[in-house]
Amino acid sequence: MMKKQIFLFLCCFAVFGAEAAPRFGVVNYEKIFREYYKSKIAEDTIRRQGEVYRNYLLKLNEQHQQLQKEASALLINSQNVALSNEERQRSRSTLEAKRKEIQQKKAEIELYAKERTQDLRRIEAQKRKEITDEINAAVKRRAAAEKFDFVFDASGRTLNQQPALLVYPEYSDLTERVIIELNRPAAGKNTTQKPQEKK
Repeated sequence: MMKKQIFLFLCCFAVFGAEAAPRFGVVNYEKIFREYYKSKIAEDTIRRQGEVYRNYLLKLNEQHQQLQKEASALLINSQNVALSNEERQRSRSTLEAKRKEIQQKKAEIELYAKERTQDLRRIEAQKRKEITDEINAAVKRRAAAEKFDFVFDASGRTLNQQPALLVYPEYSDLTERVIIELNRPAAGKNTTQKPQEKK
């Protein structure tokens, strides 16, 4: 990581020359993402949709447990010598059908859990892309307005878990200005939106 940054700095100076040294800005991308009001809305949307999926999955599991209880009762009746042969045979026949029903319910639960997990991941990826696209555009606008040629992410970490950029002048930090710009549309407004829920 650090070798790449040094190489990039050297390339920049080689291209621009000493007389027209490029201006470098920084942002704490993690902080911007966290404090952007749309990030909070997206997080709430994903959380609520996840709750809908979990609640429905609980219902499916309850149905599966009920089928297992019914199968257990049928198994007991099929072996109960106090019952007539006809009743025991009827219980055995019903038990086979119940076992098939249990397998179908189990397959339904596994498929539902898999598909809904994929749905949540797609939603999360889509929301993240929408938000990062907007953040990137805001960073570019701010960089152009303040005539910064390059902007680095100060929230990045090295292999030693240290910030990739340890020292930089305060004026080059565009983080708060970008956050203010991004959150301006939400100023004084209720940003909580009720997500569309589906099963």
